[in-house]
Amino acid sequence: MDIKLKMRLEAYLAENLFEEEIFAAEKAGTPPPVVCFSLANRIKLDKFFEQNVGETFSEMLVRLIKESGEKNSDVYNRAKIDRRLFHRIVNNKNYQPKKDTAVALSLALRLDLDEAKDFLAAAGFTLSKSKRDLIISFFIENEIFDVDELNDCLYEHNQNLLGDKKNSLSPPD
Repeated sequence: MDIKLKMRLEAYLAENLFEEEIFAAEKAGTPPPVVCFSLANRIKLDKFFEQNVGETFSEMLVRLIKESGEKNSDVYNRAKIDRRLFHRIVNNKNYQPKKDTAVALSLALRLDLDEAKDFLAAAGFTLSKSKRDLIISFFIENEIFDVDELNDCLYEHNQNLLGDKKNSLSPPD
């Protein structure tokens, strides 16, 4: 963005944000609310996101583990997910996992199909009608929550396995 335009935008923001919001942000040591301008409308994105996004993937994961009464290590071990990756997910509320990571965690949490779909949706994914996703859906529907068994089936049907290099369940090197 052009420097002059950026300075004008910052000045406009400072003039048009409610003083109480600016004061509250300064007091909390956080930046003032983010705004976006489209035509003559001003949309406060932080409030919009809060109202429409709901629970993040990380927040949902933490809640589901707490509700299950299980230890974190039981969940990430069943999911065949690296401990470092798991901790990166739970410690960053805005973490965006890969689809395979979300699938593996939904299996480890023993979610039913509707819960698994909601869990995947929190990460921005869905189960499609592809052969691979249908196999995953079948396993979840039939309460077969073993990642190794799922991978055996995916292999038998010439599908990418959970944890393949491009779908890794471990953090990058």
